[in-house]
Amino acid sequence: MFHKAKHRQSATATSSIVADDSDRPPTPRQERAATRSSVSVIGSHTCVRGDIDAGEDLTVEGHVEGTITCKQHTVTLGQGGRILGDVYAHTLHVAGEVEGNLVALHRVTVHKGANVRGTIVTPCLMLEDGSTFHGGIDMDPENALLKEAFGEPVAGAQAPFASFEVDDTALDDTDEPHAEPEPESDTRQVEGSS
Repeated sequence: MFHKAKHRQSATATSSIVADDSDRPPTPRQERAATRSSVSVIGSHTCVRGDIDAGEDLTVEGHVEGTITCKQHTVTLGQGGRILGDVYAHTLHVAGEVEGNLVALHRVTVHKGANVRGTIVTPCLMLEDGSTFHGGIDMDPENALLKEAFGEPVAGAQAPFASFEVDDTALDDTDEPHAEPEPESDTRQVEGSS
């Protein structure tokens, strides 16, 4: 009997504490969680056959056979994920396997362990050590495919490595340039009678 009264008092105290907490403003962590954009996830045991048009960030841990269109958001392909088809996104993170074209308005990052076969079209590309890539790369922000997929490119977007020159000077193990041997002259003196 004596214990019941103590239990009631603690329950009353707890309810008043909870009521007091609801009057407090949300913590920054709660605010960040409320303002985050939602993310769609295709789980590791899921296979999707068909095109996907996402209006939010998309994470693929399973298999997708078809075109993924997520033009204003990020597409992330997990290590066990596989995409057979083209992907159009604002930003792409690839850690799994892709067989198709990757087209991103902002950036493509191919992480360690990823295997990509196809063409990558983006103004900014990062290939990490340990990733595998077979195909073509186009980093021209004026690319016709980018313009067609996303409209006009973002003002000021530039390909960071749009062009480069190859130095013909050979380097040996000492990293010091050495001159190419001069070709032998083919000029000969001919003796003859005049």
